[in-house]
Amino acid sequence: MPPLLRRSALLTGLASSLLVTAWRRALAAPAADTALRLQALPAHAPMAQLHAGGPTGLLGVTRDGGLWALAPAPAVPRRLAEGVDPQTPLASGHGRVAARTASGGLWVFDIAAGRARVLPDAGLAPHAGLLVLPLAVLGVVAAGHLLVRFEPAADGRWLAVARSSEALLPDARPLQADLDGRGDGGHIVVLAGPDAQRYRHGVLGDTVEATRILWLERHGLQVLRALDLPAPHVFEDIAPRPVALPGPPAAVGLLTVRSGPDGGQLALLSADPARPAHLHLAALGEPVGGFHRWLAPTTDGRHLLAVHTPHIGGVLHSYRLDGARLLRRRLLADISTHHIGARETDLAVWLQGQLLLPSQDGQALLHVNPARDWADEGALPLPARVVQATALSDGTAWAGLLDDGRVVLARMSPVLPPSRR
Repeated sequence: MPPLLRRSALLTGLASSLLVTAWRRALAAPAADTALRLQALPAHAPMAQLHAGGPTGLLGVTRDGGLWALAPAPAVPRRLAEGVDPQTPLASGHGRVAARTASGGLWVFDIAAGRARVLPDAGLAPHAGLLVLPLAVLGVVAAGHLLVRFEPAADGRWLAVARSSEALLPDARPLQADLDGRGDGGHIVVLAGPDAQRYRHGVLGDTVEATRILWLERHGLQVLRALDLPAPHVFEDIAPRPVALPGPPAAVGLLTVRSGPDGGQLALLSADPARPAHLHLAALGEPVGGFHRWLAPTTDGRHLLAVHTPHIGGVLHSYRLDGARLLRRRLLADISTHHIGARETDLAVWLQGQLLLPSQDGQALLHVNPARDWADEGALPLPARVVQATALSDGTAWAGLLDDGRVVLARMSPVLPPSRR
């Protein structure tokens, strides 16, 4: 080998060795002033998606469509399927895992039986969410962007048995919420009334925004309650978040973002007691200020927070309900829980009563403690930028997908006082 090429190869090898050493040190060394410890997760290929659920508590989809049940070392990842769409979110619950295939089919895995069934002609829309119910799977179909209920037949095949009558947001993520507080599990909330002209911001993957929120009966998918936003406002969101309301213990509201000429503002919706077929805006926060400014909400179902302008300096705020107003309080800066163009609207994770969220550059995991008046408990360095985050389904660890396809876990461990260390 010529001297110049030999020297170049040596430098390349040295740089690679230094990167590996730095990565190993990041995994082995505890971060200062934090109770978080980082661990690499074994995987056979770079991942494109994470989901809390499945037989091991964490699922991953590789960039080429392989679905894996992931587990901490020394457990070996288990391949569950091929041909899964890596850009469409998974769903799980009630002993099942559901996914969209690359061709738009519905794939459903029965965990107890260890087998999967596919409805190849389901026609599911890319990017839209699925929802697993005890006796059904709900999904958004590409034709008309309607919500469809799929149920298993006697022979195990999945069949479409009901569909909604109104067009949804093309990438809507259906959720179940008990808005009337009846204690029956509730019905299905979806963002609807897609409009590509009213508010052309495009921060969530496209310029189509919702102008309606629907609450659909979970069996027949008829409209039970609805809220329409008049122009020029939209719901700049993909799915609202259920939150507890003051009053009866079963009362549930929805936290979302209303956007308009003054930018985004936090919005709390609830069932309108005076009008049985309606939802209403129960409370609004002040707009962020400035056209096309946005905020990213996060909640554990009790605390109301949002990161203002997460793409430009991101500032975390807490909110409290005061009549028809949501009053905000500035907490921390240099935070980002969303990347421009991504459909993952919330990279914050609530773990064991603590709030974990990425720094502005996505290369550190910040630990905020609500029990200590939102005290900053320190930061855990990450070896690459985090692009998706969740908590293991048993609530024992934070799981992060990095932009290079690696998966890492962060576990919380008690910090002993100096006298006991």
